Amino acid sequence: MDKRVTVLMPNGRRQNVNVRADMTLLEILETASAKHGYDSEEHCLKFHNKDVSLTQQFRFSGLPNNCVLEMEPTDKRRPVSNVVVCIQLNDGSREQGEFVPSTNVWTVVNELCSSHLEEYESPVIIYMRSEVIGVEKMRETTLKSLGILEGRAMMRLIDKKPEDLKKQANVYKPAVVKDKVKDDDLPSTSRSVTGPSSTGGGGFAITNDLLKSLKRTAPNESPATKPEPEVPAETKTQKSEPEQPKYDWGSGSGYQLHNQNNEARYENVEDEQFVKKPPIVNIIGPRNAIVFSLDSANRHNDELPDSFFDLTVNDLKMVLRDLKRTASGTEDAPLLTSNLRELERQKAMLAKLNQYKDCVLRIQFPDRHVLQGIFKPHEMLDKVVEFVRGFLATPSEQFQLFTIPPKKILPVNETLLELNCVPNAVLHFLFVNEKLNAKTNKFLQDKYIAQLTSEEGALFAVQKYRIAKAGVSSS
Repeated sequence: MDKRVTVLMPNGRRQNVNVRADMTLLEILETASAKHGYDSEEHCLKFHNKDVSLTQQFRFSGLPNNCVLEMEPTDKRRPVSNVVVCIQLNDGSREQGEFVPSTNVWTVVNELCSSHLEEYESPVIIYMRSEVIGVEKMRETTLKSLGILEGRAMMRLIDKKPEDLKKQANVYKPAVVKDKVKDDDLPSTSRSVTGPSSTGGGGFAITNDLLKSLKRTAPNESPATKPEPEVPAETKTQKSEPEQPKYDWGSGSGYQLHNQNNEARYENVEDEQFVKKPPIVNIIGPRNAIVFSLDSANRHNDELPDSFFDLTVNDLKMVLRDLKRTASGTEDAPLLTSNLRELERQKAMLAKLNQYKDCVLRIQFPDRHVLQGIFKPHEMLDKVVEFVRGFLATPSEQFQLFTIPPKKILPVNETLLELNCVPNAVLHFLFVNEKLNAKTNKFLQDKYIAQLTSEEGALFAVQKYRIAKAGVSSS
């Protein structure tokens, strides 16, 4: 696409100049000056009453197409100073020298790299994405035409034919399509997720967490688009049972509380041993207080079958939709004043307050014991401090609650909603006296340590509480 700029001359006339992407602003000034008989060395260019650098190429100047530049006289003639030119060779070595801007490129190359020119069949100079190909072109091109007027400049001298320069490096090339093999003939370990990012090219990375979130939110496919495989009668009866409502963990301060594999573990009714053995739940105090240990928690991060990661058309549509929303939100977002930003923050807080009636907090101690309790979003943090103090082995000691990363000590005079702890958050515990923060120190009372709950039980207790609250509100 052809580009051009309009130069407003000192005599009031307008001069249109066709420009290329690698054309310097100095060449634009010289072209307009030659048309009207002005000396380019005694004039400068301005855009919106600001001087523009004449050494920049048009592609890097940030000027829009069809812009209007003002040509104005300067106080004194533009000085001419020597420039330091450095040329990098193929082997990584560099040669540098000092030259006048009117020197042509071939003179610079011949003076600095005369001993290496015999090894180059087709020498090419590259400067700021501008390519000077061949000896004749180098003799016609000066440092000034490349925008090198002062200071230092770095060039690369390579040995390539002109037709090889049109080939772009590191371009993704799709693999040769082989004959498709049926999934039944492949072992389960050989199946993998394919996507735009699996080959290392551009695009987005489809991670396990992304697929899990898509599977939970993707709409059910119609039978006409995807036939359902035959399943035993027992499995059909189990799947027809209504699912229990699950607690929406959302996103709050600290690490994410929700272990996504626990949902699959509860839904996997084929695991008869797990269904027969309910999780251990020991309520040890007010606010549905529960204590569990992270060391004794059994974590299984990769228990999902390989078929779970097979992408469907709906999955890819949802990924594309989310990417478009993210891109449009960052590019088209208007600039907001501090008052508008505060108004938006208050709107978000009100939306959270309307959506979540309870807040689940987990206080993690240095010995990897976790105390869980349920609070209201409008309660102050000092209520949490009083709650934690009732379970400490040394309740008289002063302590702090903070979130990571980065470490932020939470003030006790703010609500949980203002601290971004709704609907859930992980808070870390720390004594003010550093000597008491050793992992071997006793933080909780022994009677509470003796009544530990499993990590699955902690999730189950919250779900049971939410179900009970939902039943009361509906009645």
